[in-house]
Amino acid sequence: MNAFQFKPDPSGDADFIARAQEKSVAGIRVSASALGARESQRSFGENLAKYDIQPVWLSIENDTNDQLVYVQIATDPEYYSPYEVSYRFHGAFSSAANRARDLFFLQRQMPSILRPHSRTTGFAYGVLDAGVKYAHILVAGNKRLETFDFALPVPGAAFVGTNVRTDSIYPGQKVEDLDLDTLRTTLAKYPCCTTDSGTTHDGDPINLVIVESKRDPIVPFIARDWHMTQKLDVASMIETVRAFIFRDEYLTSPVSPLYVFGRREDLALQKARSTINERIHTRLWLTPYTFESRRLWIGQVSRDIGVRLTDQTWNLTTHKIGPDVDFDRGYLLQDLLMSGFVERYGFVDGVRAATMSAPRTNLTGDPYYTDGLRAVVFLSDETKPLSEAPREEAR
Repeated sequence: MNAFQFKPDPSGDADFIARAQEKSVAGIRVSASALGARESQRSFGENLAKYDIQPVWLSIENDTNDQLVYVQIATDPEYYSPYEVSYRFHGAFSSAANRARDLFFLQRQMPSILRPHSRTTGFAYGVLDAGVKYAHILVAGNKRLETFDFALPVPGAAFVGTNVRTDSIYPGQKVEDLDLDTLRTTLAKYPCCTTDSGTTHDGDPINLVIVESKRDPIVPFIARDWHMTQKLDVASMIETVRAFIFRDEYLTSPVSPLYVFGRREDLALQKARSTINERIHTRLWLTPYTFESRRLWIGQVSRDIGVRLTDQTWNLTTHKIGPDVDFDRGYLLQDLLMSGFVERYGFVDGVRAATMSAPRTNLTGDPYYTDGLRAVVFLSDETKPLSEAPREEAR
């Protein structure tokens, strides 16, 4: 962008405002929308994504008699000030444009003070996320503290797991609601492992079950810095090669497909290290069952500890998983507990035990061992401390 000119174009803001998600409690209504890279460049006149900055549009209606406060640090602990964002684009000899930038970003900043019987709008300048942006909105007042959690879609690349619907995956099939005893027996009877596309060879173990709450099931993951994975296409392949050559991070890198129910994963999430070679990832499949009318997912979690050569992939390399998959199952469980969105958890049989001395192998030949249990995590509608997330022996 020319430093001597500053030409923002907010005329298209109606697009991201129209897709804003809304949540409310008595007297307070919050709407939120995360901007994609192109949207923010158009609206703000600068390439914010180049500096890993992402605006989140907010609207907070305070229909109470009290003055309330929007606590921005809860939304993003690393949020930017308007001047900090604007200064990234200052030119050495363009004082008029610099002043216009400063004023524009300042005027669009979401205010902290929410006056009684008013609607306040603005932007929080946070750290860039792709696929889904987690936004934790905290509103405080006199003897009142309200939280609103959002998983906001971000326009851009195609990701695995957007808009997963039971009626699309199981058209015309009756979804059975299970009681706890039937849930235990059903989960224990599932196959031990994922497979290849032809269902001829076993892959990574199915060691995870998620019982979702009324909220979006990925919120607890996104709240703990998990990222959605991009679909494998030309753009993601190029980015994968680039990250591999330069040993760089790629927070949303694709995962190789695994199969359950004869189809590849419905949702894939990962928590990456600073290099593409290392990450922990989980793949999830929606089942044709519910528990207490809550959707039920099964899946696998494992950890990539490095990269090795193989003749079974397009780029002649594959991630090597850590052999102790129970360690990774425990990591994910702890991470979800730390999010506060766990109602209860337990374990069921079904994976079949494999010892360190006699391990099984996945599709690419990596050995793994396990106690044979599946972690069953019941997600909660509201956050709660660790002390209030009781374990339930589901075996």
